[in-house]
Amino acid sequence: MPASGLLRPIADAVREDPGDQRTLADWASELGVSTRTVTRAFSAETGTSFVRWVAAVRAQHAIGLLTRGWDVESVAEQVGYRSASAFETTFATIARTG
Repeated sequence: MPASGLLRPIADAVREDPGDQRTLADWASELGVSTRTVTRAFSAETGTSFVRWVAAVRAQHAIGLLTRGWDVESVAEQVGYRSASAFETTFATIARTG
């Protein structure tokens, strides 16, 4: 979990709303830094990229919803995927790669 002052707003927003569609470039602009700065900070703090970190947060949230009985289509929408098939593909990739 990113904890620095730079990444904390991103982490808080994505954990609060896993469907948040802001990109790395959007966040960099909002925070007044370069995309390279955010990329380096994510790598240093989490050991992974922004995209993979967001996908992992979404997957964790999705697991919670699925275990509560939500259908896949609703979960996909809730965590920011355009379709259930896109969600399933991403979820399967995360499951394979850890």
